[in-house]
Formats: sequence, C-alpha cells, structure tokens
Amino acid sequence: MKIAIMSRWNATCGVSLHAELLARSLIKLGYKVAVFAPVLESANTDWHHLPINGEDEEWVYRVYEETDDYLFPSGGRIDKAFIQSTDYDILVVEGYQRFPVREFSKVARRIKERAKLVLVVHTGYVRDLEPFMRINWDSIVVFDERYLNEIVKHFGEVVVRKTSIIPYPHAVLDDIRAYRPEFTDDKILFISYGRQPVQEYLDYVRVLRKLAREYSLVYWVIRGSSKLPVSDPWIVQKVKRPTMRVILSYVMGADIHLLPKSETKAVVVSSTVAQSLYTGTPIVAPNTRYFENIPVDSNGIGPILKYELGNTIDLYLKLKKIIEEESLREEIKRRAREYALMHSSEKVALMFIELFREILREEPVVAKHTNTYIETN
Repeated sequence: MKIAIMSRWNATCGVSLHAELLARSLIKLGYKVAVFAPVLESANTDWHHLPINGEDEEWVYRVYEETDDYLFPSGGRIDKAFIQSTDYDILVVEGYQRFPVREFSKVARRIKERAKLVLVVHTGYVRDLEPFMRINWDSIVVFDERYLNEIVKHFGEVVVRKTSIIPYPHAVLDDIRAYRPEFTDDKILFISYGRQPVQEYLDYVRVLRKLAREYSLVYWVIRGSSKLPVSDPWIVQKVKRPTMRVILSYVMGADIHLLPKSETKAVVVSSTVAQSLYTGTPIVAPNTRYFENIPVDSNGIGPILKYELGNTIDLYLKLKKIIEEESLREEIKRRAREYALMHSSEKVALMFIELFREILREEPVVAKHTNTYIETN
C-alpha cells in the first residue's frame, strides 16, 4: 500500500503536526509515504504557519500554493500534473480553510480513477467544510463526536455514514531527555511555548505576579515571532522555533506547563496538548473548547488541570495546589501519560491503515462512531 498525504509540513501548525505524526508513524510501520506540501511563500502568509526545519525530507514535495481566508475556496494553485503522475493507492487530504479546494476539485475525479480519497477534517465551522463536500470522498475522518454532531450531520446521512472518528494523534517519544536552563536555579519553572495572541497570556501573567511574592519562580516563554510586552524580572523570554524534540525536552524539564488558549465557537482540538502531553509535565489550561474533549473531574483534574477562563482566583488556587502537592503532580502525570498512550500516533496510524484497507477492498465502510448524535455543552 502506497500512501500520499497532502498537507502543511514542518510548521508551527496543528494541521502540519497531524500530518507529521501520521506520516512518520506510517513509515515506521513499513509503508511508503509521499507528502504534497504547500510552497512556503504562500503558507507563510498565514498567522498560524511558521516553518520549523530548514530542509524537508526527500519524500516531501512542495507542489501547491495556498489561498487565503477571504478567497477560500477559490484561489491558490496546484501542480496537478505532478500529483496525478505520482504513484499512490491512497491520498489523504488534510482539509483546512486555506487549502485550495476548488483547484483540487478539478483533479479529484481523475485521482479517484486509480486511488482512494480520504479527507481529514480540521475545519471547525460548517461554512469551511462545505466546499470540501463538493468532492466525492471515499472516506472522511474527524477527531471526535463533536465534529459529527455540530458539522458533518448538516451534510446528510450519506456523508455521516462514510465518516469515521480517528482521534488526533499524540506524540509518544521515550528517548527525550529533560533540559532545564541554568537561570532556573532552584526556582519553580513554568513554561509556555507557541505564538498565541498576547491577551491569551493575561491570566497567567497576572496570577504569576501574585505567586511571585510567595514563591521563587521563573516563567520561561518561548514564542515563534515576538516577545510578550512585559518585563517582570521573573519572566524570561526567547524568540525561536525549536524542533519538536527540543521543545519537548524543554517542557519535560519544567515543573508546570501553562497553555494559553482563548474561547471559540468552532469545534477545535489542541495540537499543543497532543504534542506535549506525554512529557508528563502537568499542563494547566483554561476550560475552552480546545480542551473540552479531555475528561476531568469536578475539580478540573484529569490528564490536564483545567481552570475557568478569566477567573484568576480559580487559577491562583489551583496553581498553589499543584505547586504544594507533589501527589497531585504525580497523579496528573500518570493520567497524562495514560491518555497520550491511548491516542499515540502509532495507534492512530493503525486505525488509518484499517480504514485504508476497508476502502481499498471497496467494502462498505463501517463508520467508527455511534449512530446517535450526542448533544455537547
């Protein structure tokens, strides 16, 4: 079985991370994989996309230009001849709202004459998935039941029946060594990485200002483009885009991982959690939609620790608790690793392989979800 994946690649982006974890796990399992990625000149115009590595793997081909949010689904460009001439049995398209879907639809029918088409849904609104539904996909993959209940169901039972739930893959790397910078000394080390909007850090900065009067601490903030506009002496900032292995070594060496994310009405998952959960460093995050599918108890404790967004009292009390109770940190670490293992990239890759085998045999795909829509809060 030969597999091609059309997606962003080697970038600070959840679409890219999904493709990277999936592709590398498929290769590890012995499958031949080719990746069709966007040219950087077009992808880099998006706020979410910044390249991480300078060189792509030899099996990665940059053969399409992205469109933008206002032209979508029109715009962009695809090297249709290259995509049609490459040998593969399955083409997985990571569907996101800058993908040149109208250009792809012009070649989709010819691809289906010799290969199967699988769509992975990253779009969180009906409006962004609708253009993809003009293509006759052999199978559609979503990350959890919210996508079925809130988005896919609007396109009818035929689409629902060909849709399967395959969780977002989690990175499980056992050979990462913890790195702790010298400036931490014996301080409590908090870490955040990424490039979220500045206002999403407000809860953490304000609560840490209070905690800094009670504990010796440092907040290490690693951002891909610019520093936060703060100058507190206990905040250390770095502008860089480390590889996944390097950033995981940083997180593993920290005491607490603060993950900033604001609320949204879209159906979303957190690729940052999927990337870093297995390190075992407790993740503290607001109770927004990015994390609503991660189960926690009434105190917000589970594989991560959730607090009420904007409630700095709730955050303050929970950070004090996690600082002072080693047993709580160990409990979260245990649950985090168990959850990551349940959704490891290798297990997810095997689920994709099972799906590929079903559609290549041209058997009816039994969608991996319940037949009843579940109401979500």
